[in-house]
Amino acid sequence: MKFMSIFLILTLAVSIHAANSKLELKYEIDVTKIESDSFDVTMTVKGIMSDSIVYQFIATSPGMYAVADAGRFVGSFKAFSTSGAELPVYRSSTNQYLIRNSIQLAKITYRVEDTYDTAIKENLIGPMGGTNIERDNAVINSQMVVGYFKGYQTNPMQVTFRYPKDWKIATALPEKKGVYYADSFDHLVDSPVLLGKLTEASLKVRGARIDVYCYSEYDVIHADSVMSYMKGIIESADKFLNGLPVNRFVFLFHFRKNTGPIIGALEHNYSSYFYMQENPVSQVAPLMTAFAAHEFFHIVTPLNIHSELIEPYNFEKPLPSQHLWLYEGVTEWAQMMMRVCGGLIDQQQFLGVITQKLKISDGFRKDVSLQELSLGSYGELNSQYQNIYYKGALTAMILDMKLLELSKGKTGLREIIKKLSKKYGPKKTFSEKNFFDEFVAMTYPEIADFFERYVKKAEPLPLKEYLAKAGFDYNAEIRTGQYKADTGKFALTVSGENQVVFIQVDTAHAVNRQLGVQNGDIMLKVKYQDQEAVPLVQNVIQLVNSIQTDSMFSIVIKRGDQEKVLTAKAGKKEIVETHKLVPIENSSKEQLEFRKKWLSNR
Repeated sequence: MKFMSIFLILTLAVSIHAANSKLELKYEIDVTKIESDSFDVTMTVKGIMSDSIVYQFIATSPGMYAVADAGRFVGSFKAFSTSGAELPVYRSSTNQYLIRNSIQLAKITYRVEDTYDTAIKENLIGPMGGTNIERDNAVINSQMVVGYFKGYQTNPMQVTFRYPKDWKIATALPEKKGVYYADSFDHLVDSPVLLGKLTEASLKVRGARIDVYCYSEYDVIHADSVMSYMKGIIESADKFLNGLPVNRFVFLFHFRKNTGPIIGALEHNYSSYFYMQENPVSQVAPLMTAFAAHEFFHIVTPLNIHSELIEPYNFEKPLPSQHLWLYEGVTEWAQMMMRVCGGLIDQQQFLGVITQKLKISDGFRKDVSLQELSLGSYGELNSQYQNIYYKGALTAMILDMKLLELSKGKTGLREIIKKLSKKYGPKKTFSEKNFFDEFVAMTYPEIADFFERYVKKAEPLPLKEYLAKAGFDYNAEIRTGQYKADTGKFALTVSGENQVVFIQVDTAHAVNRQLGVQNGDIMLKVKYQDQEAVPLVQNVIQLVNSIQTDSMFSIVIKRGDQEKVLTAKAGKKEIVETHKLVPIENSSKEQLEFRKKWLSNR
């Protein structure tokens, strides 16, 4: 691409105060090296009084719930003295550079690879938290580009960029004359940046400014059409919360035709970044509004309700919190409730959301509690993490109904969240260890038993009992007496290398025994009659659903270094309707009153 000869210069200046020293740091980030798929970073520094200092890149960051190791993407790291001489630098770990003779340090330079197009294929960074640089746009999640000197994480920063003059820049960071200000490294990480050929739209809701910026690869979606949907979300949140706890919020949307298997959004306190497939806005609207409602509610938790593990955040070493049920489960519950209470979805659609979450949750382990899932999210239970958005939201839903029952309809989870938000707020943290007890003290003794059984342990939720209180009949399974082809009993997951992998293979199942499929096999292709489908590229589910009883089908898999064709004859199994949820005919007055209090703004 031919660039304009005049560029806006992005400078990141940081004033850091230690007990006996004050540092002046200035970063310059070059977003014009499109051919290299990299960001060039230059930092100048004054005031270091120590003989050595460590420059730290993040191991993880808020909202990722996985190890990122940003240092993997860094290269050509050099340090220079005031005279221009190169200083000794030692890479002490993946994410740390030790600089010797740092009392002479004047400048650091390095290059950071774009994570969207990286050659690194292990532990891929989700696009919502990564970086991208292309001919007409760039995405910067600062945790993957900028580091900090150890011991100076909590100090203010000033931020500017080098980018083409005909581009726009969008971020929630406060700005004055092209300079962007962050209170700390945490604040900078909390503020993603979208640059490029963007459209924009703004509105105000009860004094709060809402901005929408869109990059659309083929110019299919514009910010004004997205804003028409965001307006409903913000107004619903305003009613749900009885006021918005922020003065400004920025929605950053990146729409592209081929997203790969992962789409979604990453929460921030004053903005959210969305990575979604580019289709007509009417097609993406249902998922987009669900994502937006979830991300927007993060202005409550963790912005106003969080433990000491969240801020200041430990970027060097992942420290899992046991309260993901609050940060993500309650937030996902809130997006459901905001939409139904605000009239964005009707009762039947709301029941459909519940049913969908129940069905998706069935694909995860039943023996893992929300507390265990939270604490194991960075390790062996990372594959179970997504269940926080399903089981976690459903648990919050029953907690809400339990609170309404105990208070005779006066106080639900929404009211408790608002009380907690008022008690703590952005600057005060709750105790990671004692929060369950504090929540119980604020509510009812019976809630201690609820936490013990359904958050700390993995007991089945009392769905039938509580949904009946609102006049809904719930059945986990209903046998239909009808049959369909049985193509095996297993689950599939997408690995960090974007491969579809078999998990939870039932080795006793008859069709599985014919196939010989094993846990860890990578699905390459499904073949039936003269048709075939490649996962993540074509509709495998549609092809599998077309398979007839007693007919032959094949699955091409990769096991180790070998490619194998697994073949079996489809069996026969009864069609079982799962998680059937319908209104009870002739619901009682008490049930209808409970339903009204549950599904309306109070």
